[in-house]
Amino acid sequence: METLRFRYFLLRRPDDPTGPPANLIAEAISLGPTQAVIWDRATNAWTFRPDVAASFLWSKPEEREEHEVQAVDRATVEREAIHFTTVPLPTEAELTEICREALPRWLREARK
Repeated sequence: METLRFRYFLLRRPDDPTGPPANLIAEAISLGPTQAVIWDRATNAWTFRPDVAASFLWSKPEEREEHEVQAVDRATVEREAIHFTTVPLPTEAELTEICREALPRWLREARK
């Protein structure tokens, strides 16, 4: 299967917009359902969480009280990820695998 391409977003705290990011979103460029991976602090793993991504990326800025969203390139995300994780950002092939493994399960759960 073909490797997906991704867009990257840093999540920054509004009270410190130039400080280190709190997290990031890697969103697949797709015509289908939202596919996105974030760093999950609870599990210490890169995790498929399209619900979290959608809440940040598609809500109105005034509804996002906790974080500012900044679109950036992959090199910037790789550099900034060290501020909140010791696990490097997965490659786009690895991000694709995370999405492809989780999407069917995610869609089944959403239909319940």
